[in-house]
Amino acid sequence: MKLSTTATYGLRICFLLAVADKMLSLSSLVEQTDLSEKYLEQILGKLRKNGIVSAKRGISGGYYLTKPAKDISVRGVLDALNSGFEFADCAAGDCSDLYCPNKLLFRRIYSAVNEIVTTTTLEDMINDYKCTK
Repeated sequence: MKLSTTATYGLRICFLLAVADKMLSLSSLVEQTDLSEKYLEQILGKLRKNGIVSAKRGISGGYYLTKPAKDISVRGVLDALNSGFEFADCAAGDCSDLYCPNKLLFRRIYSAVNEIVTTTTLEDMINDYKCTK
């Protein structure tokens, strides 16, 4: 299983916005993520288009989450970024081998991961992070 870099950074950006609980400027996000403005704008554009983040223009503007962190699931962020998980063909039911020994195992793994990203919110990520400091 592998997450795209867009998904990884998109989740990180949403996490930073959730932790800040206020608007963050593009320059602040560049500083915190060490990503280029152009790449950040691409990710933020997808998140804006799909209603995860919004922006306010102007000197005191910035990016912010459109909903509380408890109402934004990891699945919602991944879907907004069009970044699912890459699984073996077996997990997707595309295995041509009728007797593939991996098919059921990979389907269970996919199902478990899908359950986790669907039920985990940005607030859960924040709470998990606080416990690991």
